[in-house]
Amino acid sequence: MTTKDTPTATPRIPPAHTEFLIGWICVLQKEYRAAASILDERYDTTGLVRGQGDRNQYIMGRVGEHSVSINVPPAGSYGQLHASRIALDMKSTFPRMRFVLLVGIAGGVPFLKQHIRLGDVVLGTKVVPYATGKETDDAFERTGLVKVPPRELLGTLTFLDERIWSGDLVLSKSIERVRTKAGRSAADFVRPPDDRLYRNSYIHKDSDCDCLQPGLQQENLCPPDDREAGSVRIFQGGIGSDNIVMKNAASRDEIARREDILCFEMEATGVMDVTPCLSIRGISDYADGHKNDDWHLYAALAAATCARELLLSLPPQAIAQFPMTLSGDQVDRYITGAVSNPNRFSGSDIERLRQTRENLMERHTFLEELVRTELRKMKKEKAKDDLQRVRRRTERFQSFQKDLRVHLEDLSRLVKQRDDLLFSQDPVVREEYKQLDTQVRRDEEAMAQLAQDSLQATGSLLKRWGAVFSSPQLTSAGTTLGNSGEYIRNITWLLGPGLLFPTVATWRWLELRVFNNGPPRLGNEAEVQSMLTFV
Repeated sequence: MTTKDTPTATPRIPPAHTEFLIGWICVLQKEYRAAASILDERYDTTGLVRGQGDRNQYIMGRVGEHSVSINVPPAGSYGQLHASRIALDMKSTFPRMRFVLLVGIAGGVPFLKQHIRLGDVVLGTKVVPYATGKETDDAFERTGLVKVPPRELLGTLTFLDERIWSGDLVLSKSIERVRTKAGRSAADFVRPPDDRLYRNSYIHKDSDCDCLQPGLQQENLCPPDDREAGSVRIFQGGIGSDNIVMKNAASRDEIARREDILCFEMEATGVMDVTPCLSIRGISDYADGHKNDDWHLYAALAAATCARELLLSLPPQAIAQFPMTLSGDQVDRYITGAVSNPNRFSGSDIERLRQTRENLMERHTFLEELVRTELRKMKKEKAKDDLQRVRRRTERFQSFQKDLRVHLEDLSRLVKQRDDLLFSQDPVVREEYKQLDTQVRRDEEAMAQLAQDSLQATGSLLKRWGAVFSSPQLTSAGTTLGNSGEYIRNITWLLGPGLLFPTVATWRWLELRVFNNGPPRLGNEAEVQSMLTFV
């Protein structure tokens, strides 16, 4: 690791929220300690604006060329529901996040196809909710669905494999490099000396058990494998994930054989329900009655180091090509987070306004990217589908335009509330306010242009559909929609500015007149009035 990769004493301001394409989830505090130790650089998070309702705390940093957001887990919380909430909240703050790495510890399954030992790492190529099901007269029947990371994410494992095959990566050496740079925590991450794998027949005996004694009774132990002392292996395969702690060797082996899994944990199923995810697990115990905490920190560091090496194997441009999965609710939370508390920033009145504007415009830029992507898709659209697809498309645009309207109104309101700064005795303050006001007006023009572009693109699509289906209704709607921007803007000016962001009204009019009540009648004054006043 070069000098520039050493964490700096004074954190610098992070890139924009939208530059963070990788989320990193920890559920236990020990997992978080390991995650924080692998960063090449840690950013200042004092100016972080979280999505509305995001209850997570974060550290933000850099691994190689990648910007990574890591949640700070609260004490005493774990399980599927907790992990899925962390993931959902994280997406509301970092909306361009392509995937999540769920990095932590797990109980391993020894002596199956592969000889897994403490400190090894499992990369989850599938996640099995092994305890979700029903007991029948014959046997337990699993009803939970097996989940698999997306193909793009599984493909990244090849980059890591290549480094291992070539000898470029020896994970035990990477772990030791990270550990020695952990400062005062370095001693906590030392690899424990004993790896005790007990025979299934040897049941845990509470305080008198051999696993809690400094000496060993060799007859109770399984013989070790012949690997080099201190080596760490990486395995790929299934992970068992459910809301129970596995501490039974017989059940462990029976379930592992039935479901073809290598280790047990509790969170991956919940996270994979809400976002693309790869679970990376360091083996801290053998999922039997002898489970203890001795290997927790080393196993957590092994998993975190493996995740780091995976990221270092990937070029940023490859991750940028991953599909983005984001719901309308998460977009709304991302935007609302910037406008719900405009006084969160420090500094002068002008500085707070400027920071608020920058955060709002960051969100507008992101929304514009979403809308432009939809517009490009529409231009390539083949007219071979049904009307419901058109309707879904317009509903999606309506959601985008609603977000833009809220964005525009809040930005303007915040600036107008401080127009008293125009009369400040400080000429610098007056000039800064004028510049900010000019920027906001230009922002408004950019938003309006985007809205008009979306109207015209949708109008063109509807006209093409009208020709395919020989539908005067759709052709008329397309013509009206394509030309409605200037018309509605003029009507809005006559009836009163700020009555309604016009494109939202247009989508509502299109839905009512085209899809529900027959052909549009734009000349109907009452209909235009209702269209403009719809909220």
